[in-house]
Amino acid sequence: MFLLKHNIREAEGGGIAGLFRSKRGNVLIMVCVSLTALFAFAVLAIDGAILMTAKNQLQNAADAAALAGASGLLTGSQDEAVARAVDFSSYNNAVEQDQTPVVINAGDVTFPESDVCRVRTHRTVATGDPLRTYFVRVINPGSTTSDMTAVAAARAFDVCGSKCIKPWVIPDRYNDANGNGTCDPGEYDKDVTGYRAPVDVGAQITLKVGNPHQTITPGIFFPVDFPPLDNEEGIKPYTGGSWYRQWISECEPFMIEAGDHLQLEPGNMVGPTAQGMNELIAQDPGARWDAGSQTIVNSAFALSPRIGLVPFFDPTLPPASGRNWVEVVKIGAFFIESVQGGGNVTGRFMQITTGGVPCGQGLGNSLVKGIVLIE
Repeated sequence: MFLLKHNIREAEGGGIAGLFRSKRGNVLIMVCVSLTALFAFAVLAIDGAILMTAKNQLQNAADAAALAGASGLLTGSQDEAVARAVDFSSYNNAVEQDQTPVVINAGDVTFPESDVCRVRTHRTVATGDPLRTYFVRVINPGSTTSDMTAVAAARAFDVCGSKCIKPWVIPDRYNDANGNGTCDPGEYDKDVTGYRAPVDVGAQITLKVGNPHQTITPGIFFPVDFPPLDNEEGIKPYTGGSWYRQWISECEPFMIEAGDHLQLEPGNMVGPTAQGMNELIAQDPGARWDAGSQTIVNSAFALSPRIGLVPFFDPTLPPASGRNWVEVVKIGAFFIESVQGGGNVTGRFMQITTGGVPCGQGLGNSLVKGIVLIE
């Protein structure tokens, strides 16, 4: 026992005081290590939060600018796409030193494909808007900024299928070269003779015939049933005036697209047509078509509920009388204007952007367009 105590005193430089001095040294080391760790956490908590916030904000700005640019492509002009992208980017703020608008220029907007708009937003030294940080200087002395960028791309496309279709189907336009009132072989091409944008915007079209002498086939006044005959769920079409009236004033829930076969609802349906149209017009009674501006005016909505989608059928394949069917070749957009006493419904061609099924061949002259983020 004496030998053990003697060795301890010798090792510690003398007695109890030496033992306490040794422990104080250990605590000092632990405090230094802990402070270093706390400082590292502070770097992550402060600068990390700034970097993550800036990244999210720049991405939001890039997404909005890319979608706006894609909408510009729908006009057929890349210049318009650039202008819209630059404009919409600045509606978004992101961290710089403070929260400031995200400013881009024409060089930040590119077109990797004719129907795709790609946008780069930034907080970088090279673009003169670097991101202010606080602890980066510890890693890189003399630096108080970091670079951050975000990229988004959006595609514009023709819509060949959508929901919320109005329960009518009309013949596409053809060139009646011989004047016999019948669509003969060679007189119809949906992209050439058919209705298209922007040349037909504003044209008044009969969506539902009211005069029996104007029908394309006896007893066929253009009402149809939903869903399509060839729907994947195997649901039989809902028939009768009650469903027909409801889907004039409301949205039907089934996807209708080119190639679908729609069952015709025979008969003039004068009463259900008037009832459904009165309910639809009552949703936005002040709205009207302005021929000068080729737009809807006096609407109570940003997008009037009286704007509806209507499918077209191939005029070379007119339906037979009775509860027959027609094949959809494309979809058009209309401001649904009025109904006359005999059940005649008219609408004005419009070009709108909505969600739906892309046609698959890029941009053409469709009356219904879509835009979607792809990056």
